[in-house]
Amino acid sequence: MNIDMIKKDFMKHKATYILSLLTTMVWLYQFLRYGLAATSAINLFNTGALFPPAILADPTQLWRLVTPIFIHIGWTHFLMNTLTLFFIGRQVEAVFGSLNFSLIYILSGIFGNAATFIFAPNSLSAGASTSIFGLFAAIAGIGFFTGHPLLKQIGKTFTVLIAINLFFNLFNLSTVNIWSHVGGAVGGLLLAPVFPPKYFKNSVPMQNRILSGITVVILFMVFLILPFIK
Repeated sequence: MNIDMIKKDFMKHKATYILSLLTTMVWLYQFLRYGLAATSAINLFNTGALFPPAILADPTQLWRLVTPIFIHIGWTHFLMNTLTLFFIGRQVEAVFGSLNFSLIYILSGIFGNAATFIFAPNSLSAGASTSIFGLFAAIAGIGFFTGHPLLKQIGKTFTVLIAINLFFNLFNLSTVNIWSHVGGAVGGLLLAPVFPPKYFKNSVPMQNRILSGITVVILFMVFLILPFIK
């Protein structure tokens, strides 16, 4: 791939490039600051990993619902998520457009972390996979919401990816936060009609867009508030 092709690809998938670069920079910061101890619980916490008890003790730390999207637990974790983001993300961005892709990526990640906040209250977690599951589900969902044959076919492929990944998650519950993955997927599914592809916007009934938007907001508020009143 020559320079002109790289420039063209960047302009077409700039959000994926920027998010991948940001994720890489955060991991390099973790590694350069803490070295081999970057994956220790205390250093993950100090970098910004999600730890629900910290938020319950100090609600000003709700920013921890955002920062885990860019934090990783080791080189394997970082490489797997970043490569998936880069290669799959470009496909999803090509469908949704840069702005909607970015919104779905960030918001589904926050939604998935909010699910962890309520359903895994003692966990320490981080990783872009929450948002990546959101991208998978957004593609799976947009085919359903628009009814477009091509998008439905692509959506079936991504539905299989979600099912396979969640199946293997069940065998690694001690190391994988399945709630963040399920939450990210639900968030991505609900956000797909709210931020539909530009050229298919009119294919999504307005009532579906409104209903999905209201649902994702209500669920998010429930996830956020209930842990404080238990």
